Amino acid sequence: MSKAEVAQSDHRLGEINDELSKILAEKMEFLTKTLNETQRTTHKIAQIELEIQRHTSQYAGYEDEGKALNKELSTLNERLKVSTEERDKRQQEKYDKEKELQRLDWEISDKIKSNDESGSRIKTLESDLEKHEAENKRLSSRVAVLEEGVERMRKVREEYMAKIAGLDQEMKGLAGTKE
Repeated sequence: MSKAEVAQSDHRLGEINDELSKILAEKMEFLTKTLNETQRTTHKIAQIELEIQRHTSQYAGYEDEGKALNKELSTLNERLKVSTEERDKRQQEKYDKEKELQRLDWEISDKIKSNDESGSRIKTLESDLEKHEAENKRLSSRVAVLEEGVERMRKVREEYMAKIAGLDQEMKGLAGTKE
């Protein structure tokens, strides 16, 4: 082998060496990137596992808290039911009292109207009474005057009857003398 061949062969070996170095560098770079990616992924997986553990423990706490809240909600619902029943009962009592008040208002209005009518009737009757009392006084005075007149007329009649009887006797006496 000649020097030229050796040189060419050395040169070729250098090129192969450069090419292998380049391929090795690329592979190393690729492996480094892959290793870095793997580390990042492993780190993310570790973080996710920690997050899962944290969420699992939080979930247990939330589950207990949810049970406590459900129990409290149940208690509050029961209190709400009792309060609602109490409110309904009081509203019914209020409604009943308002109805009773309305009935009493109507009854009072009726009594006031009745009292007004009775007062009016009393005034009318008092007025009628006064008229009748005045009429009775007038008639009583007239009766007294008429009774007095009748009494005088009786006396006058008795006097006339006595005179007639006396004159009749006198006439009979005079007629008896004539005979």
